Amino acid sequence: MEDLRIIRSKDNIQELLDYIDKNDFIAVDTETTGVTQEAKIIGFSVSADVDLAYYVVLRYWDVETQKLLDLDTVEVAHEILSKLVGKTLIMHHGVFDCSMIYNNYRIKLIDYVHTDTMILAHLLDEIRHNGLKELGVAFFGEDAKAEQAIMKESVIKNGGKLTKDCYELYKADSDLIAKYGAKDTILTIKLFYALSEQLLEEKLDTFFFEESMPLLRSATYELNTTGLKVDMERLNRTKAELEASCLEDLAFIDKEVYPLVKDKYPATEGKKKFNINSTKQLAWLLFVKLGNNFDTLTDAGREICHYFGIKLPYSLKAKREFIDLVNKNEDTIYQPEVINLKTGKKTRAKKVGSVSNYLSASKTILQMYSKKYMWLDRYLQYKKNSKILSTYIEGIREKAQYGIIRPSFLQHGTTSGRYSSRHPNFQNLPRKDTRVKSCIVSRPKKVFVGADYSQLEPRVFAYFSQDERLMNCFSSGDDFYSVIGREVFKRYECGLKKDESNPNCFAMKYPAERDIAKVVALSATYGTTAPKLAPAMSKEINEAQEIIDEYFENFPKVKQLQLESHQIAKKTGRVTNLFGRPRRIPEAKEIDVIYGTTPHEKLPYQIRNTLNLAINHRIQSTGASIMNRAAIAFCLSRDDRAKASKAWGDTFIVSQIHDELVVECPEEIGQEVAQVLKFVMENTTKLPGVLLETNPKIGKSLTELK
Repeated sequence: MEDLRIIRSKDNIQELLDYIDKNDFIAVDTETTGVTQEAKIIGFSVSADVDLAYYVVLRYWDVETQKLLDLDTVEVAHEILSKLVGKTLIMHHGVFDCSMIYNNYRIKLIDYVHTDTMILAHLLDEIRHNGLKELGVAFFGEDAKAEQAIMKESVIKNGGKLTKDCYELYKADSDLIAKYGAKDTILTIKLFYALSEQLLEEKLDTFFFEESMPLLRSATYELNTTGLKVDMERLNRTKAELEASCLEDLAFIDKEVYPLVKDKYPATEGKKKFNINSTKQLAWLLFVKLGNNFDTLTDAGREICHYFGIKLPYSLKAKREFIDLVNKNEDTIYQPEVINLKTGKKTRAKKVGSVSNYLSASKTILQMYSKKYMWLDRYLQYKKNSKILSTYIEGIREKAQYGIIRPSFLQHGTTSGRYSSRHPNFQNLPRKDTRVKSCIVSRPKKVFVGADYSQLEPRVFAYFSQDERLMNCFSSGDDFYSVIGREVFKRYECGLKKDESNPNCFAMKYPAERDIAKVVALSATYGTTAPKLAPAMSKEINEAQEIIDEYFENFPKVKQLQLESHQIAKKTGRVTNLFGRPRRIPEAKEIDVIYGTTPHEKLPYQIRNTLNLAINHRIQSTGASIMNRAAIAFCLSRDDRAKASKAWGDTFIVSQIHDELVVECPEEIGQEVAQVLKFVMENTTKLPGVLLETNPKIGKSLTELK
């Protein structure tokens, strides 16, 4: 039976203070009014046992006044939380709890977080959901849904809401919040013991304490708390310009396509109006009305192929046969209505629909046909601008507080260990389009220092392949894709350095072939087949296959790396990056049992895709770890210098974009920070035979770093 002790008065804190004093490993959790910097802590819980926890109620929702009222425990919260300094802390989503404690009480606890059970759980199972309640159900069978239902009922009863846009959990009865808050810290402690045992069994403890936790305490915390300054005036101007551009593009598109669509879509509004944003209608216009060749099918199209017992259509002949087959069988029921055994409800019967429902207008094919149709070129411009407008401009306007945007950087958001980002997604800020980046500026008397790895993924790939030509090109100054292209296309007369002043270098003389070499290196290496690559190469399938064959024939160690990765996955059900981060692929162990010695290219698509994860993880996850470890090293170097320098103490990692680290620092140490950043990024990890290279830049906006 769990002992949940609730403290409501400052006169009753001595027992809790003594409890904290006598324990070293302590789980901590906060309950807050929200997730922004201004959110208030309404209570917090601590636990060092699997059956005992304390919850301190600081504030409660008064139903009568509909206000949040303070208890006198607010006066002693700082005293209690200060006791946690120097303890070995266990948290679940520690970045959030530590930031809330710092924002409310200026007590910095992140340095004392020994284990974050969310990060630990992700390392041990990279594809599951790692929310505290979900893990509690998975490990201990705790009924999280029942608890959530009770809390929601209490919130609504007290005049609050629990929706995606309005999450007012703090309005629940304080006794309920206290009970479940205390239970959360007990659950965190229980998870810590269970997951730590698994960590040791899988021999991942070294990786976890060398990379995962140091990264969380340094770069991850800084990325999520420091924030970036926004030039709001420039942002609003950019918003207006983008809105005007989008309206102009849509007007042009409507005018150009109306003669083509007026018979099928004669109306000016409603369902009978042509909508360029409808993927089905766009596919109809391009592939049915205009008769252009499509490249891939939608998921529904794949389902239709399965029903008819045919292979996915790649050749022109197969694509025409697919269209004819669908047209002949339109309205045919291919899946009768069935009863869902869980809900007891009937699902609708599925009928073969219009062929345009099954044709995918991929970005590759749209770019290819944009050279043929001006309206399609404007459509791609419109899609790009509307994406920037909705995701970044509106996203920043919505989330920025007092001119500062704090995107969420999630350390547990990908299987590779690379950060993911949201609210908005700063991890994928447009590379070449500077409109958003120009709105992100350094604070007064500060500058940004950005360092981007040069061709990090090709360098890691070259290292894993151990092909001397690929490895040596980085130290010799040769262009990686020219090295591949010259061998594949037999252009031995060309130079390999990418030099705009030299018309005889491969990159300048055969730019289209270099582009193809880049496609092959970045795709065929990971198992992408000729039918998928042909459109990107602007080649027929047989031509694409010949190029891929030439690539593997001329770089046999690349093929060996690919097959070796497949074999590791099939034998062990997992692969690891250079540092030991695993990617679990248990289904791979059954492939040889089912398919025997069938060549990789002859395996079904889904099976090939499973095996392709193996080489993908080894290379991309290694790149992620290289970046992560460089960030850790920079923070350690910064902290050491900060002991003697106030300016270095005011220096933080503020963004990570693709393979670039962005630091904000006082102007006077910009050059020094650039030197340190370059050194740690190039030297923290060594790839024998392959140099890592960065070229730091200093600027007042993110745009100036490129």
